[in-house]
Amino acid sequence: MLNKYNVDLNAVLVKPLYFGLLMNIFVPATLLLIAYFIEQGKIMERKLSFTNGDLLFWILLVMAVADGAMAVFMRQRLFFRPMIRTKETFANDLTAQVFKASIICYAITTAIAIYGFALYMVSGGFDRLFLFIFISFIAFQIIRPRHGFLKKVIEAQGKHVDERRYATPPK
Repeated sequence: MLNKYNVDLNAVLVKPLYFGLLMNIFVPATLLLIAYFIEQGKIMERKLSFTNGDLLFWILLVMAVADGAMAVFMRQRLFFRPMIRTKETFANDLTAQVFKASIICYAITTAIAIYGFALYMVSGGFDRLFLFIFISFIAFQIIRPRHGFLKKVIEAQGKHVDERRYATPPK
């Protein structure tokens, strides 16, 4: 699907989407698998009981929700700032910058699953780990770029280029 700047939306979305799936599906699934084997083998003895871990659970839950909100905020901020260095390199710059911005947002949502795993390692509770992984997956579904969103990003980047507001090259 090409537009005024000859940007193929599918080509821009494929790499970030697959990398996001790797980060937000494979990593949490691996954490679940590790927790399952720990649970089955009774490998570790927990330092905190469920009741003593409640405060930590609520703290990490608030952090998880805050991280989800931060990922949404960062998505808006990173995707709508000037990304293009020159009008001639519009498509290449957009593809590279969408990938970078997506990775940052995906890392934030993956951290939510890691919070759950840390809670599991400290106080147990496979169901709590699963809750954090579920929150991580929902956050990933909210922030992952889609065609409609990318069309808005291209329109915003076009306005930046028309107004001669370019991204600064990295130093």
